[in-house]
Amino acid sequence: MENPSFHIATLHRGRFMLLLLLGICVITAVVSRFDLTQIVKILMLLVSLPGLLFLSVRASRNSSFWTVANGQVQIRFEKAGEEVISIQDIRYLRNLPRSGGNLIMIFYKKSRSPRRYWRNKLFQKNDDLDRLIHALRQNGVEYYYM
Repeated sequence: MENPSFHIATLHRGRFMLLLLLGICVITAVVSRFDLTQIVKILMLLVSLPGLLFLSVRASRNSSFWTVANGQVQIRFEKAGEEVISIQDIRYLRNLPRSGGNLIMIFYKKSRSPRRYWRNKLFQKNDDLDRLIHALRQNGVEYYYM
């Protein structure tokens, strides 16, 4: 049987936040130079937010492909990097819904700090999160949705 790969629309959260805040600062600096009333300046900034969100998400995408097989979870990132986690080392998986996505946290048996993956739902097609969680649960990983 072929090992299925699950596509998850992950995001480099640090890059996303940096680009979004930098964009807000740049637009604020540009708008403040115009001789307009304060309400118009605020409205211009508010109208630009969806575009800034879109551009920040597009520049920060780092889709991942998760494979659950042979007692391991292999995570390959589109841009760079690969991680392999033994299922026996996983204490549990926690899925925290956030605006625009999810925070997927893998807690290890021997470590206090979890590994975090930011799932993005903004401007994305549906991914395979539900199928991935089902596969992990079938392999004995405890799952918590909070």
